[in-house]
Amino acid sequence: MSRWSRLLVFIAVVPCMLGAWSARAAQPLVVRYFQTDVRYAYRIALLRLALRETRVSDGPFSLQGMTRTVSQARGLRMLAKNEIDVAFLPTDRQREKHFLPVRIPILRGLLGYRVLMIRRGSEERLAGIGTLRELSTLKAGFGSQWADLAILKANGLPVVSVSNYEALFRMLARGRFDYFPRGVNEAWQELDMHPKLQGRLTVERHLALYYPYPVYFFVNQNNAALADRLLRGLEAALKDGSFKQLFLRYNKSDIERAQMRHRTTLVMRNPFLPPRTSPVDTHWWLPASPLESEVPRVLR
Repeated sequence: MSRWSRLLVFIAVVPCMLGAWSARAAQPLVVRYFQTDVRYAYRIALLRLALRETRVSDGPFSLQGMTRTVSQARGLRMLAKNEIDVAFLPTDRQREKHFLPVRIPILRGLLGYRVLMIRRGSEERLAGIGTLRELSTLKAGFGSQWADLAILKANGLPVVSVSNYEALFRMLARGRFDYFPRGVNEAWQELDMHPKLQGRLTVERHLALYYPYPVYFFVNQNNAALADRLLRGLEAALKDGSFKQLFLRYNKSDIERAQMRHRTTLVMRNPFLPPRTSPVDTHWWLPASPLESEVPRVLR
């Protein structure tokens, strides 16, 4: 083959090679997750925001939620096997040992503040309670796979625990336990999710529980690139205000309904926090918290 012929072949092949390379480069990063029900709508939206904030620097992305429901334990096994890419979880020592946390609290402390879902008609029974010792005369209902089950037990609260999340609402309605601690961001959404039980269940009005319980994005230990992208995306969203705007859009109505300032808040210890855990700043939704002396704020 002559030099001229080889040059023509080269000219013809290079655009094809570049086109194939560009096509591969343009492939979006697929981020898979297993937590898909309505409780996670805000967390999914925040995941999308963090990835969108880094789209110029890191490229396009696509979110892919699982189409079937799996338990939290199954979801964590999938994360460990790289069958999914991210989970939205409260932290504890075991989770930070096995997974890689992105240490920006995505719920701004909301999940650590608990209101009590109860049966209608039992309000008077809880009205006189003002200490954890008094609350320990009653039984809580809780998920057996949830990390904060151990926190309730460590604080001396009797708990009936089951693995089936939906069963907890039916069990409460039937009197199998006395109350169901729910995050400020969960209780009223869950009542709306169970219209057939709304005549039998309500949110108690004067009590709240508090324990330090930051929620992070977690990824597989070997996926430092995704952890770094999410960290940079969240930091950018904090800086431009879009993080706060999204948080309030999803949670403001529940925060207002909770009326935390008018509740007696029983402070609980969390002995399972990793040593590196910083206190969570709650000032977006709970300014001048009455718990500031017990739970100092760290501003990010």
